[in-house]
Amino acid sequence: MGQHSSASASRLLGLDGFEVLAAEVVGGEWQLAVQTTATVVGCIGCGVRAELHGRRSVRVRDLPIGGRPVVLAWRKRLWRCAEPACGVRTWTEQVAAIHPRAVLTERARAEACRRVGKDAHAVAPVARDLGVGWATIMRAVHEHGIPLVDDAARLEGVVALGLDETSFLKATRLAPTQWVTGLVDLERGRLLDLVADRTRAAVDGWLHARPRAWLAQVATVALDPWRGYASALITPLGHATVVVDHFHAIRLANTAVDQARRRTQRPPSAIGAASTTRCTASASCCSPRPSNSPSRDGRGYGPGWQLEIPPVRWPPPGRARSCCGLSTPRSTR
Repeated sequence: MGQHSSASASRLLGLDGFEVLAAEVVGGEWQLAVQTTATVVGCIGCGVRAELHGRRSVRVRDLPIGGRPVVLAWRKRLWRCAEPACGVRTWTEQVAAIHPRAVLTERARAEACRRVGKDAHAVAPVARDLGVGWATIMRAVHEHGIPLVDDAARLEGVVALGLDETSFLKATRLAPTQWVTGLVDLERGRLLDLVADRTRAAVDGWLHARPRAWLAQVATVALDPWRGYASALITPLGHATVVVDHFHAIRLANTAVDQARRRTQRPPSAIGAASTTRCTASASCCSPRPSNSPSRDGRGYGPGWQLEIPPVRWPPPGRARSCCGLSTPRSTR
């Protein structure tokens, strides 16, 4: 586009009340010179038509275009009231899309909150895409996210409730792992709230803070198979059907099947030897050796592996020996 204004570029920008005057790529970023479309403005004090007093350039970042960060150079108008009796002299134009002394446009701040909150993106990549710092994105998430979290309508219509624990902060040298309990709406697949800790008291406190009408509409609760969660549901959600969520149910079933398979496929001789003899020396003497002998029922399985563990020889008094040799050096005299 170069240094000439374009109506198509203004429509592509899509920022209400602004038009693009010039656009160029500088240092891998789009630099867009913009101004408002309002040319007739009344005095904010008396309503008389204001006169243009000057301009001031303000730089603010917007949503990326084509994968490149965007910097808007807003040529802000300064207005002056021509009425001598008016107490207002000069003022700067203001728009809802860009707040005073803002680093990001409001739509860019809302998009940052959506990516971090709803899409679960990390803060650092979002900050890199918008060309700002980590703290700027976190402020936008905090300011735009608090009204969304405090909205009472967000918790309405929950029929199936899910509970599970999540590791929030990993353990360090000075602090243990911090856990949180997540409560989700299973029907619509959305997170309702996070409760600090994974105790019965934490879940019980959150449920007792809900109205009775809200608790009455919950018909099913899927939870982690931990007794503390089930105990917290007795009083507030005693009418609901409690089930184990499919993830933990499948994991427990797979564990049971795997243990049964190992008991069935393992030779009985190896089970008895492993349970009565434990070698404490090097593992080379107890390494599995190939065997071509068929099984006891006459069906051959081809080359197999059998543990050949030598018999235990009890050491004489005063000398400790393992099944594979000396475990303590002999005394030299």
